[in-house]
Amino acid sequence: MRFISIDRVAPGDVLAKPIYGNQGIILLRENLELTESILARLKTLGYTGLYIEDDISEGIMIEDIVDEGLKLRAATRLEEIVNNNGSITEMLPMIKEIVGSVITNKDVELNMRHLWGHHEYTYLHCVNVAILAVSVGIKLNLPAEDLNYLGTAGILHDIGKKQIPQELLDKKEKLTDEEYEALKKHPEYGYAMLLGAQELTSVTRAGVLQHHERYDGSGYPRGLKGNEITLYARILAVADTYDAMTSDRAYRDAFVPSEAVEYLMGNGNLLYDNMVIDAFIKCVTIYPIGSCVELSNGIQAIVLKNYSDCILRPVIRTIDTKEVIDLKNESKYLNYCITKLVI
Repeated sequence: MRFISIDRVAPGDVLAKPIYGNQGIILLRENLELTESILARLKTLGYTGLYIEDDISEGIMIEDIVDEGLKLRAATRLEEIVNNNGSITEMLPMIKEIVGSVITNKDVELNMRHLWGHHEYTYLHCVNVAILAVSVGIKLNLPAEDLNYLGTAGILHDIGKKQIPQELLDKKEKLTDEEYEALKKHPEYGYAMLLGAQELTSVTRAGVLQHHERYDGSGYPRGLKGNEITLYARILAVADTYDAMTSDRAYRDAFVPSEAVEYLMGNGNLLYDNMVIDAFIKCVTIYPIGSCVELSNGIQAIVLKNYSDCILRPVIRTIDTKEVIDLKNESKYLNYCITKLVI
């Protein structure tokens, strides 16, 4: 199987993974032959891409570290909490399920593909940040209890945006200084909203308050620097930045994973904690299994395997000749490199 943009999916292609709707309910099951009307409906609903089965991706299996249905159920529950139709207490078992899934599947490639467009960005973003943060926490050998607290902070980190006008969050033009100052209030709003939640720990609330603090003291709301910022918040800062950069926003298209990782690495011990970045790089995948990539010689290939210690040089299979190339270990290919991700 492989992931491709929905604009490149053709009638007759076979769905490789289920399609979920609101509340995490399955809309379409795997092995369904897609029709023109189904694809038109999915585009209307805002789906950005699909996993399909075809000859190019023969034999490739892509596992999810967290089930996509669970992600959507968590996003829906978060939306209910924000709209005062649900409680944090009711959500905690779901967060533990997400954390448990990440712990159980810690050796599965972390693939943060953005499939859905029918949920508001904020809610799915928060779920993704939680998954990324917990994955980093595992690399840093945090105990399971701490991972639950960290995952909870990730889910709730942007809850304060409820008090930011939607037109400001969706604005396509550059924010004015006044608008940016208003947006910068959301960590404090979120912290205040959670003060009365007795089921939350102080470190979870601090993670929400501090997730926009920066290692050099240039962040907000307090201008904290270095280890004045809690470990949770330093982890959330990296996870939040990465998921935001690799998502389509109202004012720009998504960056590819390699660009986001390069940005983080370039700001190590400036905006972000190098220790956290080092752990994050061991979690994230620049070229997910099943991705189509283009080499410096123009040849296109599909990714078969990644190396955690060499994330830019995976094992690939060329699309035209089916040749398997190990970019890390085969010396005759040292002059070849991946130049872009083809979606």
